[in-house]
This record gives sequence, structure tokens and C-alpha cells, in this order.
Amino acid sequence: MTDLSTLVFTGGALAVAVPADAVAALPPERRGLPPDEAARIARFRQPQDRHERMAAHGLLRHLLGSWLGRDPAGLTLARDAGGRPFLPGAALDLNLSHGGGWVAVGLSTVGRIGVDVEGAVRPVDWDRLAPVFLHPAELAAYRGLPAGARPRRALEFWSVKEACLKATGEGLVAEPCSVWLTPDGAAWRLERAGLSLRAASRVLPDGARFAWAAAEGVEVVVAVAG
Repeated sequence: MTDLSTLVFTGGALAVAVPADAVAALPPERRGLPPDEAARIARFRQPQDRHERMAAHGLLRHLLGSWLGRDPAGLTLARDAGGRPFLPGAALDLNLSHGGGWVAVGLSTVGRIGVDVEGAVRPVDWDRLAPVFLHPAELAAYRGLPAGARPRRALEFWSVKEACLKATGEGLVAEPCSVWLTPDGAAWRLERAGLSLRAASRVLPDGARFAWAAAEGVEVVVAVAG
């Protein structure tokens, strides 16, 4: 696991997952948020949700502050019509995610990027949810798996699809069951919304799933830090 204090963004494409508590342990000046962003996050009702959102935005500022040579707390995001965040004036695509005590950030100067992180501790009735987010062809293959193998596979599909839909800018406004992932070794490919994407994922130390998707041909540097 990479030391978070030494993790830097130098351009290209980066996808990183970090425990939320590790981000909170960084010095405040390295993860500071603009007052309006901090106030927006403070309005969320669940303490864990607030903690993870603060950490995700703090990780983003930690990475961007050193790359741009600017005060992290002075980096104010805007959002497009679909609610996707961006940094005005920067030739950069970015994406954030949080869940299960983890946060993730995707950064790219070479095309679109999407990230997702999903916890594995909370019990989920995947057999009931599978028809909602799996394409019919995927659903048939899923139902052919042994019962014990289904939760791991379902969590992989869920996280990879969300990363892809965040890369296209659709988010979960799109129906995940309309997304049919094409296997590519241990990775996945998707043609959608005028984009050719390649996506992959990995299991984090506690069983959570971290996924990323980027434009075809883009080499994504992937790091798990703490």
C-alpha cells in the first residue's frame, strides 16, 4: 500500500483509493476545502456520509494542490448540467466516489475517467437486485454461478458499471441493466455515449471493490494508499 503523504499526481491518468480515516489524518492545510464546499457537505445528515465526503474532497485537493502549485482550499469545483464536478480553467477530467469507509479519486489529463468504490461489509440481497443492474446476458451467467460466488461477482459488476457510467457522464440516471460489459481478460470494455471505455477493478484489503474506467488506450496508474 502506497504512503498517502508521498502520493502525487503528475498528469496522465490516475485512479486512487484511500481509507477515509487516512485522508482525515493529513495536515489540514493539505486537504482544506473552500468554505462553500465544506458547508455543502456539512448539510448531509449521516455522520459517516459527511466523513467520507469530506475525505474524498480532501484527497482531491491534496492531489490537485501539489500538481497545480495552489492552495488546496482555494480550488473551487463547479458542476455540469448532469451534476458531474469539474475544475474551471483546468484541462482535466476528475471523478470522486466514497463508500464502506473508503474514498476514491480519478484524475485524467488525457480523456474521461470514472471511479467507484463500494464497501462489502453491509449485507446485500444480490439475487434480488441482480435483474435491476445486470444486462439479461450477464444475468444468465450470474445465475449460473455457485451461490457462494455470486456476491463477489455482483459487487464487481456493480462497481465497474458505476465507474463506466460516471466516465460517460450519465451516472445512475442511466439504467445499469442497459450496460453490457464485454470481458477483456481481467478487465472490461464498453462502447457507450460515443466513447470507447476500458474498465477494471480490484478487491481492497477489507473486501471492498475499487473500480475505474477510462478512454480506450489510456494507461491508468492505479494506487491504493493509506
